[in-house]
Amino acid sequence: MNFTEAMNTIELVTMTDDVPLIIGESGIGKTSMVRQIAKNNNLAIVNIDANLLKEGEIGGLPFVNNGRTEYATHYKLTEVSSLLEDTKYNGVILFIDELNRCEHAVQQELMNLILNREINGYRLDSSVKIIAAMNPSNKYDNFENSDYQVIDMDAAQEDRFVWVEVDSDSKEWIKWAMTDEADIEEEVIEFISQFPNYLHMPYANENIKPTPRSWERVSKAFKMYKNNKDKYSESIIFNVVKGNVGGGIATDFIGFARNFNSPLIKAEKLLDYDFIPYEIKEIIQKENHSRLYMLAKRLVQLLNEEENRDKIKLLGEVLMCYPKDLRLGVMKDIKEDYNGGLYKEILRQDTFIEAFFDIYE
Repeated sequence: MNFTEAMNTIELVTMTDDVPLIIGESGIGKTSMVRQIAKNNNLAIVNIDANLLKEGEIGGLPFVNNGRTEYATHYKLTEVSSLLEDTKYNGVILFIDELNRCEHAVQQELMNLILNREINGYRLDSSVKIIAAMNPSNKYDNFENSDYQVIDMDAAQEDRFVWVEVDSDSKEWIKWAMTDEADIEEEVIEFISQFPNYLHMPYANENIKPTPRSWERVSKAFKMYKNNKDKYSESIIFNVVKGNVGGGIATDFIGFARNFNSPLIKAEKLLDYDFIPYEIKEIIQKENHSRLYMLAKRLVQLLNEEENRDKIKLLGEVLMCYPKDLRLGVMKDIKEDYNGGLYKEILRQDTFIEAFFDIYE
């Protein structure tokens, strides 16, 4: 399932106090997904990397107190308790990552915490939601070609989780990349929109394989390069991109970026108009499909903000300039992504309805 489907599934599972287990390739966005869930529900988050734990560590070192053996609380669990006292949060997500990349003894300790919500006298509060994640094993369906060094759980342990398999989805990634929070460079977004298979290639022949996470790093480096071209040559940024996504894709990306022309019109600029001028419509009609898709996505994101709702009628005017096949695809995406207040308001606009029926004329 894609990012949004997986995120909503995980939220539902945690509401029932069961434990979701996120399975996905490295760099696909498992941690980002948990952070977004925490943000959406005003929850604090504590991350435990299972592969960094040694046997006995999460349970705490033993010490004698008044003749009784007690256990020191691991600092991550102390952090959970501290955050529970912070009234600005509704609770805490305890995110246990890399669950199948630790020793069996560590797995057993973590399973005690996950299933019994207790370890060596420390008990998790009922407001703590547990989410686990791991890389796929090649014993699982659809992951036969994966090559992670994992330690598989036994069947009884696996049965204690609700499994949530996450796949990469270029459309989902582009939608996220276009948000202000993501702050991904336009060159990277458009490159992925034109070559979506380059977003994530876990089974590529090159040693370095692109992932959604590595494209974030490319974007940060490329922004720094653009602002410091007097200091960094093109060969330097090529080396950085190559170190993130591999040589072949780096060659394609640098060539693409070299010939990249910034879009002539931005969604923010469209909101300056009460209606779309003829000359702007001409510009829109000359744009390629990928840029038009991104323009529509960004425009709808802006219209979803309360202060821009009075500009909704502009959406239909813009879409009338689109090729009919692309227009229909964008309209379907809007219905899927905003099937609530915004979509209902859009349907009240004559310009949008006209743009829809024009597709079939």
